[in-house]
Amino acid sequence: MTDPIRPTDAAARALASEIFDAARHGALGVIDPETGAPFVSRVAVLRDGADALVLVSTLAQHWAALVARPDCSLLLGEPGRGDPLAHPRLTLQLRASPDAPEDKAARRAGWLAAHPKSALYYDFADFHLLRLRCVAGFLNGGFGRAHRLTPRDLEN
Repeated sequence: MTDPIRPTDAAARALASEIFDAARHGALGVIDPETGAPFVSRVAVLRDGADALVLVSTLAQHWAALVARPDCSLLLGEPGRGDPLAHPRLTLQLRASPDAPEDKAARRAGWLAAHPKSALYYDFADFHLLRLRCVAGFLNGGFGRAHRLTPRDLEN
């Protein structure tokens, strides 16, 4: 059987980068530590090279999941008009790690530029900036345009 996944090329890297750069929110997939079942949450996102940054409250269900098991995935890309499955999207496989408090302070201006409404809670003690380190990616560029990506493919 022929592999339906195309070789990753400059056009695939460019499309993945475009989706990643444009993303302000994504669907974060984690494993619930109590049930072992998948759990998905919408989170605000900011790109940092091949990694994603997310601001998470310790009160959120996905916080406990990431502490218990830092492996996660993030789906980026907004459907346009028509068939939502015909629009490109990027899935990232990631590993969460907290940024140091000084990193959160240093990233405040950049985060708030992308997410101005989060100024209401960015400095709350229960909110932590997490770095989601890219392990691998998968680009579905539309019908018949699927590509596997490495962290290097996603560096900008």
